[in-house]
Amino acid sequence: MIGFQNSIGRKIGAAILGTTVSALVLTMTLNIASFFHSYRQATVQKANGLAKIMATSTISALDFNDPDSAEEILDSISLITNIVGATIFTPSGDIFASFGTKAKSLPAPNDGPQVEINTFIVIQPIQSEDETLGYIVLEGTFSDQGEWFYHNLATSGLILIAVLAACIIAANHFRKKITKPIGQLTDAVREISENKDYSKRVAYKSKDEIGYLVSEFNSMLGKIETRDSWLNSHREMLETIVSQRTKEVRAKQRQLKENNAQLVKQIHERRTAEMIREEVERINRHDLKSSLNLVIGYPELLLNKGNLTPEQGKYIKRIAAAGYRMLDMIQFHLEMFKMEQGIYTLKTMQVDLIEMLCSLEEEMALLLNQSEVSLSIRMNNEEINGAEEVHINGEMVLLRTMFRNLIKNGVEGSVKGGKVSISVESGESFTTVSISNSLPVPVEVRDRFFNKYVTAGKEDGTGLGTYSANLIAKTHNASIHMETSDQDGTTVSAKFITVMAES
Repeated sequence: MIGFQNSIGRKIGAAILGTTVSALVLTMTLNIASFFHSYRQATVQKANGLAKIMATSTISALDFNDPDSAEEILDSISLITNIVGATIFTPSGDIFASFGTKAKSLPAPNDGPQVEINTFIVIQPIQSEDETLGYIVLEGTFSDQGEWFYHNLATSGLILIAVLAACIIAANHFRKKITKPIGQLTDAVREISENKDYSKRVAYKSKDEIGYLVSEFNSMLGKIETRDSWLNSHREMLETIVSQRTKEVRAKQRQLKENNAQLVKQIHERRTAEMIREEVERINRHDLKSSLNLVIGYPELLLNKGNLTPEQGKYIKRIAAAGYRMLDMIQFHLEMFKMEQGIYTLKTMQVDLIEMLCSLEEEMALLLNQSEVSLSIRMNNEEINGAEEVHINGEMVLLRTMFRNLIKNGVEGSVKGGKVSISVESGESFTTVSISNSLPVPVEVRDRFFNKYVTAGKEDGTGLGTYSANLIAKTHNASIHMETSDQDGTTVSAKFITVMAES
């Protein structure tokens, strides 16, 4: 069996011996302490009883003022080895008679027995009927407690040695029975670890935990042996398969590297083309804005100069208005480009949604009349009267553009005599604006409703209305979504964070 410096057998033996010795020492200590306490109490009680007898015996001596008779009575105390002195005091505190060690003064009668480590004092009043004739004071020692202690300690020591020897023999016996199967198991593990021989088994059977452990260990060895045999029989086949797979993986890796290189090249080319396109767009927009300065500026000069017929003035104003509209479109496209790139900085302020929607209703009056479509604005399921206020943080121009496009889409997506409904649901945290019309979105564009340049059924549609609305909503950290069906028509909803109105 393999030897270990801190074997489990030693630990079990140490635990048994340590527990036994601790219990014995604790028992001996408690017994000795109990004896000392009982012995001292019994000695003091005996002295109290003796003091009462002496008090009764000396009543007549005190009555007749006969100290000699009292001392003869006190001499009988010499037979009691624990009492070293007795003194009779008068009520005034004078010594009347004494024996042995004489008390120097009368202790306080009401203090009871005075017990110290090795001595004690007992005070007993001497009474005749209701009159106190004096006091008897007995002084004693615990002289024989030391002798008993050493005798009892020697006896307890012999008992401890005998019990300890018996415990060592019993502990050694049980330690061997407990650790023998564990030692066999340890030897088997060491041998298997060194020789890799999984055919070895531990010969031990028992219905306890160790027996179960050995049984499961043998079962585990059997499974390992079976698996080891299976692995050995399939090793060559696996090596062949691995070799083939390695060749295939290497070929795939080469192909993947080639594909990755081609993909990187395509990405680089696409990025380059995109950068060129963006640069061209920026240049074109800048050139357009520069050219528009003439289109906008010269009509104003002509109007200021005068000498124009009313018809000429009307045409020139139309040219100027068209120039401003084109300038606004170019500016909006530039802002859209910045929003697409994530570099747009919002010029936020508190915007009253109700006021803005009412303003857009007036702005679109001509389109509504031409389309024969009505517009309804409700707040929290009630028709508005124009005095309501709902505030959000945002940029007024962008929000007007966003809702103008959505309302225009709703009008264009309605039949003659139809209705576009705007619903504002205002809560403490969020405000949702929903724009509904009667016609559904064409099936072919539903999944791409908010994509760029997506349009259907409109002769002059650019596909930028819903795209810009989605872009503006995201720039404002708002959410926007569309729901459509053949039965309920189309609803576009935008959800913003509500803010408290400034006072």
